[in-house]
Amino acid sequence: MGGAADELLFCPDCHRRTEVVLDHSSGDTICTECALVLDAHFVDEGSEWRNFADDGGGEDRDPSRVGGPNDPFLANGTLDTRIVYNSGGPQKAAPADALPRMRLNAGPDPEQTLVEAFRGIADMADRLGLVATIRDRAKDVYKKMEEAKACPRGKKRDEFYAACLFVACRNEGKPRTYKELATATGAGAAAKKEVGRMTTLIKKVLGEEAGQVMDIGVVHAADYMRRFCSRLGMGNQEMRAAQEAARRLDEALDVRRNPESIAAAISYMVVQRAGAAKTVKDVSLATGVAEATIKEAHKDLTPHIEMLFA
Repeated sequence: MGGAADELLFCPDCHRRTEVVLDHSSGDTICTECALVLDAHFVDEGSEWRNFADDGGGEDRDPSRVGGPNDPFLANGTLDTRIVYNSGGPQKAAPADALPRMRLNAGPDPEQTLVEAFRGIADMADRLGLVATIRDRAKDVYKKMEEAKACPRGKKRDEFYAACLFVACRNEGKPRTYKELATATGAGAAAKKEVGRMTTLIKKVLGEEAGQVMDIGVVHAADYMRRFCSRLGMGNQEMRAAQEAARRLDEALDVRRNPESIAAAISYMVVQRAGAAKTVKDVSLATGVAEATIKEAHKDLTPHIEMLFA
């Protein structure tokens, strides 16, 4: 129900003027004494505030504005309104008696490229299970590249979206490997080199825009451990042991291998020590690191096993 009206209205049942109330959900004006509907389907001239969460109306309804939220990375919507003249020509060529009319234009929008790119980035982030902060940072990276007119076109769009997400993941301290991101592209894991090349392009262009080298953070083996261990079905005790081993390695050793390779090798060492029936192939499938690479990294770490798992 709404509030009482500003003036009294005559009620034929009460045979006198009574206070009325407006029911916003139905638009009916109702007598407060006998509940007779005095005026049906009243048109509210004010702004509409409704999110369909409570179709019954009521005092506790959630006053959310109609329509979805605007994307903060877009200056305009996908639709625009233009004034045209009945003659169809430009304003200066229109006759003196031509009346303007409004037309909703849904044609190509200056930001349509951004809209499509943002949709592609959001879809890819959803498939990879990435959080909204990473998705939005990737959008920001893409928009800056678009402003610099450095976005590749055509068949490489997926790889470029993946590269934007790669940079965003690194910036947020939640890194993903090139291979992980490549699996979300149309070309699959085989596109990891192209994703790496696109990432290098982003670092170069955005670094030059700022007049410095673009910093996307340093990745450590420990950054991958929780995700790799979870995929291998490790319990909390094994996961903590793997994370501690990765931390000790970073502090005491200088192993010249990629962090994901080290993380995969430590994961393999942990499942071996736990007596789990996991092979190098299982670890490779869970981490995306090649079996040969895991074996080589494992060989490098074996002499330090007592220090890693003391």
